Amino acid sequence: MFELRISANNGRYSGITEVYEVSDSLLEFVTGLYEFPEGKEKISYSCGVKDGYAFFRMDFYRIGRSGICGVLVTMEESVSTEYRKEEKHKLSLELIIESHSIPIFCRELKNLAVNQNGSAVLMGIK
Repeated sequence: MFELRISANNGRYSGITEVYEVSDSLLEFVTGLYEFPEGKEKISYSCGVKDGYAFFRMDFYRIGRSGICGVLVTMEESVSTEYRKEEKHKLSLELIIESHSIPIFCRELKNLAVNQNGSAVLMGIK
């Protein structure tokens, strides 16, 4: 198990969360992501616990046939207290990416999962 520090920024909104993950789960996602967008319409990855201490999710989907894809990023952090359930940081934002950036992201994610160190960057279109 290792800690992932995830940051997302679409030019207008940004957020950061930290979640724990195991290498096998991340590697399984990478294998499926290699098939996207040619072999799959959508693919998702999540870690952490929704409405728990920390959560992260990415939903990849095609936008038309142009090679442009969307990624809906959802993240949460901080446990809500028994006094204030809404005391939680939540963010959901969309990134627009070109499909040719996915194999680069996959290689970086695979390296991150294997070494449990490093970084992976998915570049969006500005």
